[in-house]
Amino acid sequence: MDNLKLNDTICFYRKKQGLTQEELAVKLGVTNQSVSKWESAQCCPDISLIPKLADIFDVSIDELFGKEPKPTVNNYDLCTEFPWPDDDMLRVIFARGKKILDKSDNINEYINIRFPHDCNETTRQYFKVEIFGNISCDSSINGDVIGHGMIECNQINGDIKECKSNISCKGDINGDVSADGNVGCGDSISGNVSCGENVACGDGIGGKVNCGGSVTCGDDINGDVKCGGNIECKKIDGNVECQGNIIYK
Repeated sequence: MDNLKLNDTICFYRKKQGLTQEELAVKLGVTNQSVSKWESAQCCPDISLIPKLADIFDVSIDELFGKEPKPTVNNYDLCTEFPWPDDDMLRVIFARGKKILDKSDNINEYINIRFPHDCNETTRQYFKVEIFGNISCDSSINGDVIGHGMIECNQINGDIKECKSNISCKGDINGDVSADGNVGCGDSISGNVSCGENVACGDGIGGKVNCGGSVTCGDDINGDVKCGGNIECKKIDGNVECQGNIIYK
């Protein structure tokens, strides 16, 4: 757009915003004939309207006059607290400006995140998430998760690579699970489960289970089980090493 004139950019950005000439005129407080004359290069808008046009189009004044925006350069010279690569992972932390305030495992407050409800196979919206603290969300996480605190959510369509505390999921976990604390799942877990404490699953577990406490499962466990407490499920398709009782229901 470097060589575009003002009349071209007004027309371009108006259409990009989905505005008619009349709608743009109303926003600017001018007549739609004025906008028509600008776009046909019969005249130019008053200079006082230029900043308002840029605001309406959500562009800089330079862009409005056809200049390409300069690329943004992220300078972290004064912020060694951000050592991560630009790998498209969504990381949630407590920070002020560029300085991380806290990313320890002892954050007691929840970081409340609302993920898009339309993340699914159709929309193909997937992401990886790393949270320095506890996470509580009422929708699905479509991607792998690393949690440095507790994880509470509706459903996880990916692997829980690491969780420093407990996991509570209302729906399915469609992947492997690794947690230091308890793992609670309202429906099924499709992969392997490794945790430091108990596993409670409303439906079946599609892989191996290795936990420090008991395993309570509403359906079958399709893999080996090693646990430090009791096992309660319908059937186990694998070898069992259990420090407590095995109850088949």
